[in-house]
Amino acid sequence: MTDQDFLQKAIEVGNQVPKPYNFGAVVVKDGQIISAEHNHVQEKSDPSLHSEICAISAACKKLGNWHIDGAVLYASHEPCTMCFACAAWANFDRIVYATSASEQDGFMYEFTNPDLVALSKQLHRPIKVEHIHLDSITSN
Repeated sequence: MTDQDFLQKAIEVGNQVPKPYNFGAVVVKDGQIISAEHNHVQEKSDPSLHSEICAISAACKKLGNWHIDGAVLYASHEPCTMCFACAAWANFDRIVYATSASEQDGFMYEFTNPDLVALSKQLHRPIKVEHIHLDSITSN
């Protein structure tokens, strides 16, 4: 599967929740999907249950380790700093997202790839961050 395929899966998982909360994330290691989760913030009344956090947590439980060296986090939307920091602490190699924060309606944060890369350097856990816009898929 390609980056686009994994992003498509993240978007599909996110779309299990109605807009504007349709965030989805997929954790991939060695070309295999380890976990796929949508946003659970509203249904569980917990502000920390972003799709990325839920997918990372599920992958760590499945693999039996809180470090997932070499993994890639695919997200339907650009991760917030909480989600990004969690991926950094779990030793992800890459984060790939489809919709940038500036394209998201009604959300108050906006980061850029350089902001996230700078944060990963501050955490001493470098992560490659890539935005792949999928024109044929609506994820906003």
